[in-house]
Parts: sequence; structure tokens; C-alpha cells
Amino acid sequence: MFIEDLRNDFYNVLLGNRVLLLVHYDVDAICACKILQGLFKCDNISYTLVPVGGVSELKTAYEENNEEIKFVVLVNCGGTIDLVDILQPEEDVVFFVLDSHKPTDICNVYSDGQVRLVYKDTEENIPNFDDIFRDDEEEEQEPQGSGMEALEAAVEKRRERRAWEERRHTLMFNYTQFSYYGKPSACVALDLAWLVSRCGGAALWAAAVGAASHEALHARPPAQALLDAASLHRLVAGGQHAAGDTNVSGCVVLEKDVWLPLYRSWSVEAALRHAPATGPYLKLHTLAGAARLRQLLADMGFPLQQARQAYRSMDVELRRCLLSALEAAAPKHELPPPTRAAFVLQRPHAPPRPAHDLAYALLGLIEHVTLPIARHFKLINSSWVTGGHRDTGPAGLQAAQRALEAVARLVHATLSARRLHLAGPFGYFIVQEGTPEARFVRGPHWLGVAARWASSACGGARPLLASAPLDDATCLLVGIPPRFDQEPRNLFGAAFEQAARKSGASVSLDLLDASVITLPTSQRPQFLDALTALLA
Repeated sequence: MFIEDLRNDFYNVLLGNRVLLLVHYDVDAICACKILQGLFKCDNISYTLVPVGGVSELKTAYEENNEEIKFVVLVNCGGTIDLVDILQPEEDVVFFVLDSHKPTDICNVYSDGQVRLVYKDTEENIPNFDDIFRDDEEEEQEPQGSGMEALEAAVEKRRERRAWEERRHTLMFNYTQFSYYGKPSACVALDLAWLVSRCGGAALWAAAVGAASHEALHARPPAQALLDAASLHRLVAGGQHAAGDTNVSGCVVLEKDVWLPLYRSWSVEAALRHAPATGPYLKLHTLAGAARLRQLLADMGFPLQQARQAYRSMDVELRRCLLSALEAAAPKHELPPPTRAAFVLQRPHAPPRPAHDLAYALLGLIEHVTLPIARHFKLINSSWVTGGHRDTGPAGLQAAQRALEAVARLVHATLSARRLHLAGPFGYFIVQEGTPEARFVRGPHWLGVAARWASSACGGARPLLASAPLDDATCLLVGIPPRFDQEPRNLFGAAFEQAARKSGASVSLDLLDASVITLPTSQRPQFLDALTALLA
């Protein structure tokens, strides 16, 4: 069931109770978690925090921590699965689900109160209850009467049953055929913080980073992304970013900025070369790509010597005119709009930090190549938002830079060597085990960045699959829809499930994003054949 009042039906219910907080491994979930932790700290709500990466980890985390727990809050997990069926909780346990993964499982939607959904997305076209569920007791009742009338009544009842099942199948197929994302959970958590009068600078900054992560990963259409952040825009403009907030050393402002990740920590040339928004359109995988990049810098009026040194060491005048120069040169080189409104954290005696830079930094830490995710989750969650001496920004920025460099090399090598294959209705490429870039794309986020880069470089008209090795025997498979930058709804989630049944491959659907699966590397060819036949 959906709750109507965030404050009374959700937050006030938690007051005075111990809460189990289950949080998914993604940037938006971490940001929403930071906001909820701030609220819990203010109102002395005791909680147990457990990060989870998939359905099996979610089940294990609940089984290990459910003792004397009556309220469970799930952030970016649990919404797309039947929680009661999978977790088998006691009848008095209540689950509050704040999940941006869509579509929401229909059993959670029509739960009698044990599963309570914190936010309803306006795009969800949820079928009516009577079209999905029937009373089995009525079906088992024998028709009254005898002879021909009873037989005709039984036949009519079976005919109605078949018609209802066909209609239900059609409705459920239309409801579940696309996987997509709803409003960022961090923005919903910010709305709650405002309702309970706990909306400070730290909450604003966390919501800004969560919204920027959705924008960076193309989780929402551009117009819808603006609507998602409407409350964030309003609160920043209304002065909710007061510098007196002791939880964040600085203030959050909205200003026009260049959409080049990490350019303040990089050089302008490196940022242009490795930015997912500009790199694909410069065709750097071709022989003329380097010349095209130099021509862009020349049209901007940036000498190579200045463009290749650290941004903070550049000439002051060049730094001031970066936005206008890139805007003026972009149309000539057929680049997408290179600037947009961005949330920026301004701190005393420190360079400004855009929210999208920290979103990439968190991605770099979440899918780090050496340390386990759980350790990084604890590190990120404990200090990233403070903006002070314990800020994890530098380590995250370096990890994100290395990952973007690896993604660029991977895509350039794939396209230049013509390893992007066409399989009828979609294209695909496979990252080979043992290549230097393989270790950077073992997670779904960076592999998705590589797939979107390759799709943009090829025009983006076809769906695209990307596969990378997880270990010696298992691989990861990520699906990207066509024109993902305009309509990110993804058909691959339902297609993967059907192809797995047809091929007999041992596909794991454990991950919470339906468009990301794992399967044995030896079974990948037969799975791709079945997927090709299904989508042809």
C-alpha cells in the first residue's frame, strides 16, 4: 500500500522504535541514507544499518538482524520483489519501502499494510486490484441446479475465468515489460526532512548528489529529472542552505556549470577526452579524433599548453571564460549542450565542488577494484558529506578518474577494432578477461557507462548489450535501451527473463536492476542466441 502522509504515516510511526535500515549499493541510496541518518540522530531513533547488493543479500541481512525488530526501512531495494513471500516475516513486522527501482511489485502495492510504499511515482500505471486478484473461494463453489443448466453455468464460469486470466496476463505484461527508475530516493528523503523541519545544508547536499547521480547515469528523462528536483531547487533558492548549519562546512547553490566530470581536478583536455557527454561525439576512436579535439580547443581559444595542465594552474582568464567558450564552440562540432544548471557546494578557502563530481567520486568508491564494497560503504557513509578534513573526495575523485580513463580506452579499442557486433535487433560487445580495463568494469555502473558511451558513438538508434567478466567462470551482462538519453525505459529486464527460460541458461536475476544479470560465461553464446530470436 502507498502511504499518503510522509510525516504521520511514516516518520512518526518510527519514533521511539528500533529500526532496521537496509540500503542498496548505489549513490542515490547512500544519499537518502545520509538524510535518514540525520533525522534519526536528531530524534534519537535507534537503528541498525546494513548495506545490501541483491535479493539474496537482502534476505540474509533481514534474517540476521530481525530479532526484536518491528519496523524495517528499505532504501532502493525491496520494491520490485514480493517482500512478504521472500522474507517470510512475522505478521507484526512492517516494511517501509523507499525504492526508485520500478515497476513496483504488485503484491507490495496491494499489501494490507505490512508493506508500505513511501512514494508513488506518477508514471506508474498500476492495474486495478480486481483485474489482478480473484477470490478463489468463489471459483470453487459449485453451480446451483442440475442437468443442462448446471453444465452451462460451469462452462460459462470457465470461459469467464479464461477471459479474466488472458486480460490479467496482458495487464501484467504491459505493467512489467519495462524496467525504469522513479524519482530519486534522496529527493523523497529531502521532502521528509522538510516536513519534519530538519532540512539543513547536509540534507540539501545529499539530495543534490543523489539527483546528480540519476542525471549522470541517465536514469530519468531530462524533463522528468527537472521535475524530480523541483523541491530541491525551491529550498536552495529559499535560503535553506544557511552557512550556520554545522553538519556541512559551506552552502549549496545553484549555478550554471560545464557538464564535464571532474574537470576542476583534471585538465580541460583530459576532461573533454574522458567525459561521457562529449567523448563519444568527438569520435576519438578514429584517426581524426585527436585532430578534432585539438580543433575544438583551438576554437575555444585554449592553447594546448594551458589545456593540458591542471585546471587550477591555468590562466585565470581562461578559467573564467571556459563556459562561454565551450558553449560557443559546441555547435560547430555537433556536441550536445555542454552546460547546464548544477548544484555546487561552496566552502570557505576551498574550490567549489559540483554535485555531479561527487556522484562520480562515489561511483568510483562503490565499484573500487581492490577493496570490498561493504568496507567502502562504511567509509563513504561515515564521512563523505561533511566537506571537512575527513572528506573522502580526493580518493573518490582519483578512483573515478581511473575508471573514466579505463572506460574511454575500452570503448575506443572496441570501436576501432570493430568488436561491436550486430545481432539482429541489438548490438553487443564483450570485454575480454585479462585486458587492463576489465577490472574497472566488473560492476554494473561503470559497465553501463561504457555501454552508453559506445551507444552514443554509434548513433544510439539500437539497443546495446555489454558483457564483462566477473571471475573466471561468470560474466556480467548489462542492457541499454535505444535513445537512452531521452527515454531510459529498458525492455531488457523482461527480455532477459524470457530468454533465460528459452535457452535454459543458469541466469542469476539476483541484482535489483532488472536490466543487469549474471550468468556462466560458457552459456553466454546460447543465451545471446535465444535473446536474438526473442527480439527479432
